[in-house]
Amino acid sequence: MRTTMRRLAAATGALALSLGLATACGDDDEPAGAASGGAAGAFPVTVAHKLGSTKVEGPAKRIVALGEVDQDALLALGVQPVGMTELSGVQPDGLAPWSAPKVTGSKPKLLKAGEAGFNLEEIAALRPDLILAAGDFTIDREYGKLSKLAPTLAYQTGPAEDTWQQITRQVAKAVGRPAEGEALVRSAEAKVASVGTAHPELKGKGFALTSMFPSGNIGVMKSPNDTSVKLLEQFGMVLPEPLSKLPGQGFAAELSMEKVSVLNVDVLLSHYNDDPATQRKVEGNKLFAQLPVVRRGSYVPLDLKSFWPLRTPTPLAVPYIVDQIVPRIAKAASAAKPA
Repeated sequence: MRTTMRRLAAATGALALSLGLATACGDDDEPAGAASGGAAGAFPVTVAHKLGSTKVEGPAKRIVALGEVDQDALLALGVQPVGMTELSGVQPDGLAPWSAPKVTGSKPKLLKAGEAGFNLEEIAALRPDLILAAGDFTIDREYGKLSKLAPTLAYQTGPAEDTWQQITRQVAKAVGRPAEGEALVRSAEAKVASVGTAHPELKGKGFALTSMFPSGNIGVMKSPNDTSVKLLEQFGMVLPEPLSKLPGQGFAAELSMEKVSVLNVDVLLSHYNDDPATQRKVEGNKLFAQLPVVRRGSYVPLDLKSFWPLRTPTPLAVPYIVDQIVPRIAKAASAAKPA
């Protein structure tokens, strides 16, 4: 299953589903305006997670975030990291459009995925006093080494299973701002709740969220515990039972085109890694083109700006999803039969 998820991660052109991190661009200086955590009276705090518990003695001044939710929660709280993950292929600056406005002062060092895993020397060079890695898919492999550099947080439930709410609250606690974190969660949840009123056509509609590989095979999100599945269900949609029962462990399955009929759902969302050749290959395949969901217009091709926030919702990405992506999904759902 790790092989499937490694390919799915590579298909996004991004970073943190199944690959480690290596240093990319940026400078070693602490970003201007970098904020420490909350008031000294909020510390020490102990944060429990799946790999143990982490004690944070005082306000951190040099934070490295190794997951998108971790860094977006930090940025939303007004705290500038010294290092954060790079989102390749979306914007030339390596930042997500929903995150970039929150980056102030000197740009943090951006970290990008690499097959070799974490480049511990480069992370150590950032002199972190706190490492946030709840959103990192492979933290179980590197936790021991990272913990020797600085107090390190990991996921609470499992790889790619913690909700953005869980990670946001965890980050807020670690930086001594739990009340601000709770307010941030409530604000984003209100945005999610607004979808039901604005787009009742989504209620009860079965969906498939997929990533198409150049080989013609298809990665399909299948686990009800997956973060993207949870978000789409919060919009009122449902993961069809045939998808949840696809073989294999983990949160995705890989299908050949011969098995594409399982994707005949109410709404089909497909990502092509911004690869026109792959998109032409898939859309030109008769088995795919003749699916009723495709023929009636309930199929939505996604670019990386649309796929990645769905794949990895964050407190900054959720409002972007609701405003920029949900209307396209709702239009596709309106072409399906009533649930």
